[in-house]
Amino acid sequence: MRILVLVLCALLATAFSVQAENPRRSIGLVKTVTGDASIQRDGRLIAAQPGNSLLEGDVLLTGAKGTMGVILRDDTILSLGSSTETRLEQFTFEPAEHKLGMVVRVAKGIIGYLSGKISKLSPGSVRLETPVATLGVRGTYLLARIVP
Repeated sequence: MRILVLVLCALLATAFSVQAENPRRSIGLVKTVTGDASIQRDGRLIAAQPGNSLLEGDVLLTGAKGTMGVILRDDTILSLGSSTETRLEQFTFEPAEHKLGMVVRVAKGIIGYLSGKISKLSPGSVRLETPVATLGVRGTYLLARIVP
């Protein structure tokens, strides 16, 4: 009986240590999808569907007739138009610890942005990067078309 308890304790300790080593948690989710839209994560392509969780580092892709609507944990809203490629490069939203920041890289396409709590609590902590410019966001709505 004692050995069984020790084995169970070891298994539980291993399970919790694996969770602690994988701190990737959802930074938002897909709200709407039309047409061809996908999420590129760790080299895999996932068909985007409403409710899909998003992780830091995900690349959001839409096809020629695709669109995607995303809401992030701080209530930031991203709207991706057709033929868009956007990477969720960095996202930190821990207001109690004063850790706030977001970097979104738009390689091409059309993106709408409505700022959430990060830009309101920490103006200047949000950046939208494009191949030719970096936009510092201090609380706003914008619409941009990026032509590579």
